[in-house]
Amino acid sequence: MKMLKLLARTVWKPSVEALNLQKAYIHNIAAKPLERQVYEVQIPVPWGHIAGKWWGSQDTKPVLCLHGYQDNAGTWDRLAPLLPQDISLLAVDLPGHGLSSQAPLGAAYHVLDFILTIRRIANYYGWERFSLLGHSFGSILSFLYSAIFPEHVEKYVALDAIKPLKMDPARRLKKHGEYLDEFLRIESLDPNSKPSYTYDETVNILHKSIGNWANKESCEILTRRGTIRQNDGRYVFSRDPRLKGNTSFLYTRTYVLDFAANIRCEVLNIKAKQGLKFETPEENEEFLEIIKKSAKRYEYHAVEGAHHVHLDHPERVAPIISNFLKST
Repeated sequence: MKMLKLLARTVWKPSVEALNLQKAYIHNIAAKPLERQVYEVQIPVPWGHIAGKWWGSQDTKPVLCLHGYQDNAGTWDRLAPLLPQDISLLAVDLPGHGLSSQAPLGAAYHVLDFILTIRRIANYYGWERFSLLGHSFGSILSFLYSAIFPEHVEKYVALDAIKPLKMDPARRLKKHGEYLDEFLRIESLDPNSKPSYTYDETVNILHKSIGNWANKESCEILTRRGTIRQNDGRYVFSRDPRLKGNTSFLYTRTYVLDFAANIRCEVLNIKAKQGLKFETPEENEEFLEIIKKSAKRYEYHAVEGAHHVHLDHPERVAPIISNFLKST
């Protein structure tokens, strides 16, 4: 299999060494003691590489796991060890996130670029058909990819988001100029002037920025892959600051519904009861009625928890995901 194996380690119980991001990029945060191997990989792309963590055997096609916006592949560190041993997972850092290369100078981050990245990964490994597991923005990308390439997706698992947010065209037009100018402002900043922090400060900053979406322990897990240690012992965030200036993730109602009508795979929709709520029940039901008809199978579960429930409380979603992925 075409892959650069950077690191390989058997996951058993978290150790002091495993908890130190800067000494090892393997972050073993098992929700319970469970032996499993995890490998760091790099997938070449024209502007650099896509970094990833491959959980389980590399001799079997994995489920491709996509994290939320400005998160990283560490978001699956507590869920992956709870899934069946014969299910492999490839959790990647999207471009500009985690340990993946950032977009070239002068380039922006558009939603179709992320879709293209998924396609590049599938082509690199030679996957004709594969399954997707996404959280938040990763779920939205999985939805779009499943609609654009319906014949190439077997199963799609959505965690606390299942489709793009819709926006009124007039409002979107009004905001576009502001967003583009903000992107140019961020782009003009000196990349060497990134603020640095102690490690604890980075955890606190992330926890404060996402509010009640995740507990502090989950933020610490995300911070391990989301920061870089400087020579002076201080840390900077690894994600590309230009990600804050992207606005290409909003679609009109009609566009979203047309995409839903083109979904052909099996769909698992897991909603966090205290998670994201951006649309009315009526708007959501209109969307679900379409995808229920178009999908090969549709399954829905609501679980207690916040937006990052898969990281805060992985034991609440692991059995649901396991049963869905194992079903035929």
